Amino acid sequence: MARIKEGLLKGRVGRVVYSEWKGIEVVKSAPQRSKNSWSERQLLHRQRFKAISEYCGKYSHTLIPQIWNLAAENGHGRNLFLKANTPAFALDGQLTAVEKLHFSAGELPFPQQITAKRQDSDPSKAEVHWTNDENLSSAYSHDELMMVAGYADHFTDPVATGVIRKSGGALIALPANPENITGIWLFFRAYKKDGYSWDLYLGL
Repeated sequence: MARIKEGLLKGRVGRVVYSEWKGIEVVKSAPQRSKNSWSERQLLHRQRFKAISEYCGKYSHTLIPQIWNLAAENGHGRNLFLKANTPAFALDGQLTAVEKLHFSAGELPFPQQITAKRQDSDPSKAEVHWTNDENLSSAYSHDELMMVAGYADHFTDPVATGVIRKSGGALIALPANPENITGIWLFFRAYKKDGYSWDLYLGL
């Protein structure tokens, strides 16, 4: 925006910049930034941001937007979801650390000790166990365990397991093609479905 100061027009109007040089009004073209002027690192950052945005966009019609909108103080859940998952992507946009992905967030308590492993007699099921905090309010006892399963090239939408927090563990069925599942993310959903916990990745 240009302003008149001491009788001279100063600032930018469109693609023109007005300034002063030794008391003389100078008019010049505003610098234009083109793709060719970006540094290699800037290009990589753009590439990374694009990859993360495309990844987050895959879940726009699932339960995930509801989860993150509840977790975000300003209601912009997508921004929080994108920020939380950025560490899982390399600078060139490649997904290099699936264990750093997050599908859930919130203030619901999450057990400090939780384990998961395939059942020896039936690899299509996982044995999950956790230790409940004895000081935890009974209001959380019916929180439901939720799961996301990860494959080499994709992840499932969040699914309800039907297992509640107070049980301390259960044998849960894995989704289709369980032999190809590399790990699962577990988290809890409030009984009234109005709150969630952060999730945790457990390799299988």
